[in-house]
Amino acid sequence: MTAMLPTMIGMNEASKGTRDHEERRREESRKQRCHLTARCAFTEGVQHRVAVHNAHVCLGLDGRIYIMKLPHPSLGFFNGGFFQHPDLPPENTAGLVTISGETPPTLRWVFLDAETHEMRWGTKQESEGQICGPFDWTKDEAYITLQDWEGWMAVRDPSDEARMKEELGLEESSDIWKLCFDQNDDGADLPGNAEVLEVRLRRTTASS
Repeated sequence: MTAMLPTMIGMNEASKGTRDHEERRREESRKQRCHLTARCAFTEGVQHRVAVHNAHVCLGLDGRIYIMKLPHPSLGFFNGGFFQHPDLPPENTAGLVTISGETPPTLRWVFLDAETHEMRWGTKQESEGQICGPFDWTKDEAYITLQDWEGWMAVRDPSDEARMKEELGLEESSDIWKLCFDQNDDGADLPGNAEVLEVRLRRTTASS
């Protein structure tokens, strides 16, 4: 038994070293900036799936977050990642930030509007009273979650679409969807005529 002790100690140290290495890798990966793209199931209608699947998650200068396939000068790609949020437990990386399309580009918080269920971005003051996390990733580290689940929705509201496109300077034919989150899995009190697609948000490392 005594002869086995050095071997057991060596195995424990190797195991601890592996865990420490994996923890460092995870921490570094969480700090990396990424873009987000929307993914939707094959069960969604073909027309809507074509419009949304693999579309970019973008920031509008109106503070909302959108899903759009074709880039437009008034919309910048999400370019951010996990970050320590002061309103969440200490030493967390459960907040989400993105570089804005403002001049100059500025790091802004991403949050869920508790009243409209729209995803938004803005200053710390603008995020107060809203849902600021916890954001996380799925077990395979490929997709984003909020409050431990993927309740993401691409939403198009015909009654508000014309105003939204005019405000963003988009052509009438532009295909754009708002990014929303179904916090309580109850449909998020969206208008009855709203078009809704369940989506996942896939992370891809940002090169710049």
